[in-house]
Amino acid sequence: MFLRRITQHVRDQNWLAVGIDFLIVVVGVFIGIQVANWNAERQAQDRRAMVTQALLADLKDAANVQQAVIATPIRQGLTVWQLAFDRGEQPPPFYLRMPGSDTAPDTWGMLQQEQLSELFDPITLFDLGFYYSELDGVGRRYIRYVSFVENEILPYLKADSAVFYSEDGAELKPVYAASMDRLREYGRESEKLRQWAQCLIHRIEAEREFEALCGRNDFLLEGMPTHLGASH
Repeated sequence: MFLRRITQHVRDQNWLAVGIDFLIVVVGVFIGIQVANWNAERQAQDRRAMVTQALLADLKDAANVQQAVIATPIRQGLTVWQLAFDRGEQPPPFYLRMPGSDTAPDTWGMLQQEQLSELFDPITLFDLGFYYSELDGVGRRYIRYVSFVENEILPYLKADSAVFYSEDGAELKPVYAASMDRLREYGRESEKLRQWAQCLIHRIEAEREFEALCGRNDFLLEGMPTHLGASH
């Protein structure tokens, strides 16, 4: 109907009406494009919010686990063991077994399907990839550690604890001393990962670009590296 009206105006040489009709078409197309752009922008914002919420939830959960379930129990358990050993006792080697699965969910693998390069600046994106790579690597070391615990410590807990010590009872056998050394290292790595996660949480919640990385060895005070505030 609209096309027929324009055609009739051209036949009648009513150029004012033709101009008005043309203006109506242009405005209609412009409004349609703007509405489509607004919808796309809103969908992008909703998608970013959903991805960000999932990422923050995972980082906060990981930071809590790394402190409350790993680093703090290791520190406390090793202290209790050392006190008992210093009293002349022969406590079994301290070990850590976390409840639930030995492996964390592959959050990063799932999030990579969400075209993260469109959601985060390159520095933050690199940091996230590096963090999750380290988290996976440290997790694999824990699996090797807990396999030793289940095969070499748990079966002997109901036996005489002297089985874990040298013949003179003065020290742990090297293999058990080494397992506790690995546990100390795991506790330190978990603390670094906790601080790293806190740095990433700060960056994501700040919603701005950063110039420097949240490097795993840069933490001095409670997860706040000296360059944390650098932005542009």
